[in-house]
Amino acid sequence: MPTEPSSTGEKLQTRAVALFRRIRRSPLVANTISYTINFGLQLVIQLGFFMLISRTLGAHGYGVFVSITSVSIIAALVIGLGSEYLLVQRVAVDPKSFPVYFGHSLVMMALTFPLVGLPTLFFLHYLLGDAIALLPLCIISLSDLLFTRLVVLSANAYMAFDKAHRQLFINVFAAASKLVFLLAASLLVTGLTVEVWAWWFFASGAVSASVAIFFVIRDLGRPVLTIVREDLKLSGLYCLEFLSIGSMKDLDKPVVVHALGAAAGGQYAAGFRIIDAASAPVRAFLYATYTRHFRYAEAGRGSSIAFGLKLLPIATGLAIPVAIVLFVGADYIPLILGADFADTPGVVRTLALYPLLMGLSGVGADILRAVGLQTIRMSLLIVTSLALIPVVWFGATTGGLVGAALMRFALQVVLIIVTWAIVLRQKNQKA
Repeated sequence: MPTEPSSTGEKLQTRAVALFRRIRRSPLVANTISYTINFGLQLVIQLGFFMLISRTLGAHGYGVFVSITSVSIIAALVIGLGSEYLLVQRVAVDPKSFPVYFGHSLVMMALTFPLVGLPTLFFLHYLLGDAIALLPLCIISLSDLLFTRLVVLSANAYMAFDKAHRQLFINVFAAASKLVFLLAASLLVTGLTVEVWAWWFFASGAVSASVAIFFVIRDLGRPVLTIVREDLKLSGLYCLEFLSIGSMKDLDKPVVVHALGAAAGGQYAAGFRIIDAASAPVRAFLYATYTRHFRYAEAGRGSSIAFGLKLLPIATGLAIPVAIVLFVGADYIPLILGADFADTPGVVRTLALYPLLMGLSGVGADILRAVGLQTIRMSLLIVTSLALIPVVWFGATTGGLVGAALMRFALQVVLIIVTWAIVLRQKNQKA
């Protein structure tokens, strides 16, 4: 009698240990953990950067800075014409093709950089007017147009090989570089302004891009400088898709600045920055599962859709606790950022469920992309990103910051409903 419970307990313990070892050896679990650490570290670093720069520059200065970076990041998505995302799809299936697609990405970026850079600078000068001098405006914008694109390309190169730990290093180093340069600037420069910070921001970007490209060449190989002409159409579709995604993510900030002023825009951007940082667990999960959609799609459309449906409960489980923390903790934001950000809590509470929307939208988008419905997905994103400007403008002019956030939230809900209606329709058809 005494030995039976002990024997049963030992069996349960053995099974538990074996299960834990199997889970630990799972590439999906390992990559999810790596991406969670990746975005978790970025979350801590970005929050530190955000709190320091918002307090240093104030709502007005931060509003000007975030307007430049938001527009520049959107414009930068055109540089390379989506070649860095094409690289992920092709190399995930055929790793030996990396040198060709890496070289293709670099060539396409070099060709498109001047074509995108000049119009972006002209537009920013028109948008901000006398709020910032032309030279520092150009310096901030060029940092994102050039250096950030190289960092993204490097991170995508490691993603294609499922080397999440290397992608972790690239992303965290880039975020940490900005924070370190900001700390140095705030300590060495009395009364730091956007104009002065521009040069420090440019230097941090140059360091991050140089380190990222160095490690990619060292670990994955040298590029073969060429243009893969037969993939230009697919690459262009990626460009349009991620341009629309970037517009959906950042275009509302300059719209609010233009409608309500730089100070109000800074408060709105601060709220969205907090939401975006808090979405790190959901984003990590989406990154960890991204390449697997393409592999499941090789077995048929139904296989990819079934895989995506299994991800929904996990994405929801990651997002709901985040939403609760955001809603409850919103009132403490002005105590941390300062009185300049008194209206930011309303934005955060309105967008508290945004991490859930990110998860639902991301899984649906990955399914459509993997099963060959890229054109449909792209069309949805283009329509919603174009609608973002008048919708957010209407919300801002009628309801202030909360009105802008509410309209932004509603538009994302519409996108999710239409996306999943298409996915479920495909599920009911034969693969």
